[in-house]
Amino acid sequence: MFSVVPLIATRLADALGAGWDVADGTRPLDRRTLPRADVRLEDASLTNASGPNVTLQPRYVLALVVNAEATAYAALDAAVDTAIARVHHWRPGQQHMRLAMQGLRSMDFADQALIGFELIFALTTTRPGCNE
Repeated sequence: MFSVVPLIATRLADALGAGWDVADGTRPLDRRTLPRADVRLEDASLTNASGPNVTLQPRYVLALVVNAEATAYAALDAAVDTAIARVHHWRPGQQHMRLAMQGLRSMDFADQALIGFELIFALTTTRPGCNE
């Protein structure tokens, strides 16, 4: 579940290209570098706990941030399209289901020179418990 974060970040960085600074929380991030993307595990809901296994649905948030300028919405449109095309319905590993987009929400910044949106993706994973 946690190991999926760098996999998503690498896939997103490859898709967005060299102009984007893509982070996953494992290194210091200079938030002044734009455009930038940030991938994080937000939370995980427990969907099933019957029997020895538990089924979790982790939610991953991909934040996309650009300068508020004339081309900002075009840049965000392209980045959102790219993120959906590369992440939605992608299977990051054998123990996981496919990622499914759950929503899109705007971000609030104290600095009015920034515009950002978060894309939320979820997947389902089953983890073994004790079966003694």
